Amino acid sequence: MSSSPSKKASRKHLFVDPKVQGALVWRVILYWMVCIGTMTMMLLCWRIVTGPARMFYTHLDDMWFHYGPALIVSLVMVPLVVVDIIRLSNRFAGPMLRLRRGMRELARGEHVEPIRFRDGDFWQDFAEEFNVLVERVQSSQKPDATSSSTPTSTTAQQEDGQEEPEAAWIIAE
Repeated sequence: MSSSPSKKASRKHLFVDPKVQGALVWRVILYWMVCIGTMTMMLLCWRIVTGPARMFYTHLDDMWFHYGPALIVSLVMVPLVVVDIIRLSNRFAGPMLRLRRGMRELARGEHVEPIRFRDGDFWQDFAEEFNVLVERVQSSQKPDATSSSTPTSTTAQQEDGQEEPEAAWIIAE
């Protein structure tokens, strides 16, 4: 996709699979909240056990004074972590989106161009294996090979009234 090997193909959209990437974002936010809650409870219990006897709210005021800035910094860091998770997940969600689109086109009998992932994307080998499959399927669908690509067992199933999956002939070969 890029004009030179040193250039990196730019990503137009980072949030390409809301179900997967959204789950990861919510998981990061949940982990942050659990971490903050756990640290707060641990520090509060530690102060109560080791400190002088005081009213409960004075411990909270004291904790806010000592640990409030760290809480604010962690709150500022959460959006940066979320953006990083979205960028990282794009490296596997984007390729899966392209593979899914290619499989749908192939299942409809359309011509599918070889899939090339960007540098840094995960599952590079998966794209190569998909491209080999596409080449095999498309070469067997050429006009001179279509008559021999339907196995006799499929014809027998159709006569019996049983339906077959669209791509069953691929497995039968």
